[in-house]
Amino acid sequence: MKSSNHQQAIAVFGIVIPFLLIGAMIGATLYGRGKVSQTHSEKVSNYERFKMARIYADAMETTLAQGQKREEIAYWRSKLEADFIQSITENLDNILDQYEPSVLRRTGMGQAPGAGGFGVASENPHSRIQLTFEGGFKPMQMLLAELEKEMPHLMLESLDITPMRGSTEGARGELNFRVIYLCWENVTD
Repeated sequence: MKSSNHQQAIAVFGIVIPFLLIGAMIGATLYGRGKVSQTHSEKVSNYERFKMARIYADAMETTLAQGQKREEIAYWRSKLEADFIQSITENLDNILDQYEPSVLRRTGMGQAPGAGGFGVASENPHSRIQLTFEGGFKPMQMLLAELEKEMPHLMLESLDITPMRGSTEGARGELNFRVIYLCWENVTD
């Protein structure tokens, strides 16, 4: 059976095109709904991260408000901004002034040889310094503690202690100390 042009037009414009338009509208609606849902979930996730960051920031502010934490951080930042060699030299001189040269003395200072251990693995800028001393164990402990207190960006990488022979029988033997420090440098963004 042959369909007339009128029947074809009615079938195309009355049935096929409306179904295609309805299908396209349903498809566009589902696509738009998916996009809106995805955007909504991203915004909810970002909002949750913002709330957690706000909680951490408030906790940090509370911690900084207690005692003199804010002043300590400002002090540490000022130490980071100072020239490293000048700062370590001044600090070592100030600390060593507390001891007689017969008790503890610095015998060397320079750049540490070789590649560092954990400093190389990080992407943070750093330098390494080697210090050598002769003296007693307790004064050396105190020196290291005071140096790390004054320069919080120092990290002890290695400490080698070797005994020196006493010059006479019964004399107290001194120790040789070889200290390698890793110094974290200030990162400016």
